[in-house]
Amino acid sequence: MPDCFLEDSFGRHIDYLRISVTDRCNFRCVYCMPPGGIPFLPRSNILTFEEITRVARIFLQMGGKKLRITGGEPLLRKNIVALVENLSRLEGLKSLGLTTNGFYLKTWAASLKKAGLKQVNISLDSLSPSRFSSLTDCSQFEKVWEGIEEALSIGLQTKINVVALKGLSEKEILTFGRMALNLPVEIRFIEFMPLCGTGWHPEWVLKIKEVRDILKKNFELSPLLRRTEVAETFQMKEGKGRICFIASMTEPFCENCSRLRLTSDGKLRPCLFSNEEINLKPWLQEESSDAFIIAKIKEAVRKKPEGHSCGGGIQNPLELPKIRLSGG
Repeated sequence: MPDCFLEDSFGRHIDYLRISVTDRCNFRCVYCMPPGGIPFLPRSNILTFEEITRVARIFLQMGGKKLRITGGEPLLRKNIVALVENLSRLEGLKSLGLTTNGFYLKTWAASLKKAGLKQVNISLDSLSPSRFSSLTDCSQFEKVWEGIEEALSIGLQTKINVVALKGLSEKEILTFGRMALNLPVEIRFIEFMPLCGTGWHPEWVLKIKEVRDILKKNFELSPLLRRTEVAETFQMKEGKGRICFIASMTEPFCENCSRLRLTSDGKLRPCLFSNEEINLKPWLQEESSDAFIIAKIKEAVRKKPEGHSCGGGIQNPLELPKIRLSGG
């Protein structure tokens, strides 16, 4: 039995910790980072693997079950395979995943799986190389595709995260649908949201309902039991994969949220959309007792809001990029 049971003020069981290991990224996605980049944190501010593993161990002892490694781009973090191996050995862990832009995945996929990684989410907002380049400021679409192929070939559970932006054409939505029909992947359409990055453009939001309607008209989709999952998931009938819809803006799933976020510089955020945070780093550096870290995690859970508020309060919006956000 866990030492504690992480339940927030609204009766939600908190069992999922997202761990950012770096704020650096080799892409410049239009909805996340300006073309010139942003100032990165000094490396001395970033949590060590030992500190990350300690927080994860304590979280699992408190009743946590799921860990996900994120960034920035986590495969930019030196010796990331060693961290995966450390986390995979923790008692109580039920699920270990990693979210990546896929650029370095072909190189590291086999080593990551050997270290204990079970699942990978690959961010891929377009299957058109030209649109991909416009969205990411990266002209090497083929490297990401090779990473997907490698993940599938070695048996990693593979999910594709597609941010639904205005300009995602019906043609491309159907291309993603055929991808799920022909490959054992889970295509996850996600509404654009002010979750991270440097700007927020509500005019870029493409409602998930529109994407869902297009796919339902063209494919036979069999709904799967949702339980507390953030995604509404459908099996492709007579196909190998699945289609998921995550409508964080228009159909929030806050009542079932089970997540905390640990930032790369050691701040624990109770809501992914919030700037409310508990700074663990000073206490980790001072080697405070596990009991003290437990108290801080409990504090973060107590501060978890009932729901997110995403209206209009995002500061420093980017100017709309002068690119053609149209599918191809």
